[in-house]
Amino acid sequence: MRTLNWLGGAPARPAATAESLLSRQNRDGGFAWQKGLPSDVWATYYSTQALLDLGRGIPHREALLAWVTGIQHRSGGFAMTAGQEPDIWATYYATRVLAEVLRAAVPRAEALAEWLTATQRADGGLGWYPGAGESDVRACYYGATAWRAAFGSRAPGWRTGALVGWLNARQTAAGGFVFDEGSTATCLWATFRAVRALDALGARPAREQDCLAWIDGRQGPGAAFTRWEGYPDADVWASFSAVGALQTLGREPRDRAAVLEFLGRCELPEGGFSYREGSAAGDSLATAALLLTGAAGRPDAVPDEERRDDRRRDDEHRDARRPPGPGADGLARWLRAAHLPYEGGVMYMPGRGAEIRCTLWAVSALAFAGLPGLDAGRLTGWLRRLQNSDGGFGYWHGRASDMVSTVSALEILHQLGRPPEVLDTDALRAFLDSCAADGGDGDEGGSGTEGDGTAGHRYTPGSPVTCAATAQAARALHLLGDPVAARAAAGRLQRYASRIGGYASAPRGVPDLASTYQAVRTRQVLGLPVDGAELRRFTAKLRGPAGHYSWSPLTREAAGPLADALGTLLDRAERLPPLNL
Repeated sequence: MRTLNWLGGAPARPAATAESLLSRQNRDGGFAWQKGLPSDVWATYYSTQALLDLGRGIPHREALLAWVTGIQHRSGGFAMTAGQEPDIWATYYATRVLAEVLRAAVPRAEALAEWLTATQRADGGLGWYPGAGESDVRACYYGATAWRAAFGSRAPGWRTGALVGWLNARQTAAGGFVFDEGSTATCLWATFRAVRALDALGARPAREQDCLAWIDGRQGPGAAFTRWEGYPDADVWASFSAVGALQTLGREPRDRAAVLEFLGRCELPEGGFSYREGSAAGDSLATAALLLTGAAGRPDAVPDEERRDDRRRDDEHRDARRPPGPGADGLARWLRAAHLPYEGGVMYMPGRGAEIRCTLWAVSALAFAGLPGLDAGRLTGWLRRLQNSDGGFGYWHGRASDMVSTVSALEILHQLGRPPEVLDTDALRAFLDSCAADGGDGDEGGSGTEGDGTAGHRYTPGSPVTCAATAQAARALHLLGDPVAARAAAGRLQRYASRIGGYASAPRGVPDLASTYQAVRTRQVLGLPVDGAELRRFTAKLRGPAGHYSWSPLTREAAGPLADALGTLLDRAERLPPLNL
């Protein structure tokens, strides 16, 4: 939407696009990437900005204002979701929602100013949060733009000359920019962020004409933009980055019509847009899920004692378990193509940034299917860089830590045959401990009995205890070599077991597929018994007539390839691979 707006275009189905965005607003006023997920400020920013570009109002503005205000950390920065530590990504999105969408003053402005000022490092660049170990072009953009959104023309507290110098030092001989001092791959994302950061600081690229020429070179004849030289596929983000950088430098694309035509081909019939053209669209999670679902259909994936009981059900659902489309080798090639050069992890889509859940699913799917894996050295180096100062991991570079990402890092290393000690394990354990909840004070998830000890674990230190986070913490403790703590955490899972089978996110709640997968996998890892017959009775409640799976027994609607993968594996696999969401 923003690229169309810059170019004076519009979607063919604006009402459907608006409804698609509005369907993602939660009761708390924030927006989620998919309906049913918790609100986060990243999704909230892009959804509300797109609605404004469509000329639509923002519903429930008071609730949205309260939600955004509520994710401000005591330090002054903002968190991506409630209960997380602040980072510069979230602070950028929150300040822009407040200033540009809600036209509201940023609360606790002086605390925010101090927090942003503290993100500058000795080398002049900005880090992801105060005390971060490295500077990044993206962090510079988010920080400079957040300052401008919150404080307008007020002079920032950084050493501005040093910051501008650090940014311009990231321009390569080719003319574009890289993300940081260690990067060598020039790409449009880094170039767009650098150009916009310099603009927010009242500066320009040191070699502006070289920069313009490099951007022009990313657009082929009659085509949209690609992310870097030699990368074959055009995508929406590349066009967004190119058009945004060009307009900041006072230029239009050489072939504006080709970009508009490409964006039109990415529009979906039901409203909204895909990242690439429909025929080429795809993502790492869904691709890994298809590979896992197909591999789980092999006879050797099913325990001998279960095959006879499952034979009739296998016949009924064989077609659903063996998805159409490319075979395993083709799916594996797609996943390897998502392990691209400028980051060491697997991208959500080729050309996007590396994301830790996608990386785990790709590593697990290739291993489960018995296919050659990814470059272990690059993955290990990426994980070492990804670890935050609090010891945990976030979804991607610069995101605040959470339980899902932290256990995913350990499980990736374990599958690569690398010891956890390649990370700072003392700090990692400290993060796990910060997510632990003591049930003795009646905390949610605890039994409330005297001396009950750890009642469970949270997704982040400030969020509620859940079954999935507790199960993941138990596996993390196991991988860190603390079997006593791992067993203690796993012992808490029984309170999430449902009478109708499966496990619920909260005690006495409705069981769901995601929580059940995490609990069952943890029991397998720790050598605890799993009642296979009861488990299959539960998955039967999730499986629809066509063999697809839902997330909850309250609905039999097919939930997509991720649910199909988890459901099929629970039904058929002798040992579940590590998969976190």
